[in-house]
Amino acid sequence: MGKEGAGTAAACRQLRRLETFLDVAYAVLFVDFIMYLPHTEDMEWTELPYGLLSLLIDNSLDLLRLIIAVGLTLISWNLTHKLLGPLERTNPRHTLLALLQLIFVCLFLFFAIADPELASLSSPVGQSLALALSGFIGIAGWSYARKNGLTRADLSETEKDEVLRSAIIEPVTALLNTGFAFAGPGAWTAGWFVIPIFLVTTRGRLERRRQRAMVRKP
Repeated sequence: MGKEGAGTAAACRQLRRLETFLDVAYAVLFVDFIMYLPHTEDMEWTELPYGLLSLLIDNSLDLLRLIIAVGLTLISWNLTHKLLGPLERTNPRHTLLALLQLIFVCLFLFFAIADPELASLSSPVGQSLALALSGFIGIAGWSYARKNGLTRADLSETEKDEVLRSAIIEPVTALLNTGFAFAGPGAWTAGWFVIPIFLVTTRGRLERRRQRAMVRKP
């Protein structure tokens, strides 16, 4: 095996190690969320009318936001693999971008668990901006990998374009939801459900219009 082949093999192994490291890091983040479930050690829940069910009902709003935080972290993990999956290898600069993407997910976790009741405007704004920056950094990593030939050789240009289109919804949703934070915690919470539906619907309509325009061309 020549030097070029050995270098390519090493870059492929580095990509596998990067994926494994990111998976472990996200697993640790998910474990951290468990620590913020309602506390039961004091056994005060035994005096509530419906026991543990009453405890969950009394903390329903915090639980909803915790579920949303877990869901957003899961979406970030999926986005990471969506952008790494089409790659054949990595290099130090691309690896740095992937790790920087993870750092902003951790920053999102900091804002999410520091103020779960959203008492301060800095919490929802910080969460939204952290996820937006994480997503856009991930897209920058994908664009860099594509430009520098790190993608799989069997991918067509159309498939590469589709990777970018499928990855843009998450960071745009987070960026737009930053504005909803100024309307209040309820609007910000609802924004995570409303905005992606709107974006996906709009993208579908634009895609259908584009297809119809292509059919009409002579």
